[in-house]
Amino acid sequence: MAGLDTPDPVRSVPGPLALVRDFVNTTDHETGTDDLSSPAELSTYLQHAGLLGRTVRASGDDLTLARQLRAGLRRSLELNHDGSSGAIPELDAALTKLPLRLRWEGDRSTLVPVGSGVSGALSQIAVAMSQAVAEGNWWRLKICADDECEWAYYDGSKNRARNWCEYGCGNRAKVRAYRQRRRASAGSSQQRQ
Repeated sequence: MAGLDTPDPVRSVPGPLALVRDFVNTTDHETGTDDLSSPAELSTYLQHAGLLGRTVRASGDDLTLARQLRAGLRRSLELNHDGSSGAIPELDAALTKLPLRLRWEGDRSTLVPVGSGVSGALSQIAVAMSQAVAEGNWWRLKICADDECEWAYYDGSKNRARNWCEYGCGNRAKVRAYRQRRRASAGSSQQRQ
């Protein structure tokens, strides 16, 4: 399962962000695989993530909701990468379908899941997102700039300026750019002769 085997080799990732990152990474654009291609796979993923009991089974509607939530979260991480913000209709639509409640605790409020089963498990992912926003580190979760990779990663850099995940994408991009400059330079020098 791609989403569960995504250790960040450089920095530890705060728990809420790791949960969201791993969920978003259940689809691998490079290999074209999707860990959520059936209700059974969704159940297995949520069970391995510790969000769902072993006897609970996902339905087709649960799978649709999970994919909608994942797509919305992915879009949010793309916006984090671009340093922009905006409405994310698929995320809003998914969040309205999840059993969530705002709980007042002394002088602060927290979002809590109030359902069980698959929707309750997906709610825990939404709560992790909310918690990361409240802690001020949501903006560090991004999508790799390499179009072939598009892996969700945690930007632990001081200035939040990292563009690529830790799996060599930045190096490959720099090598491609270098080779293109060399070809362009060689081509222009041949034209002058």
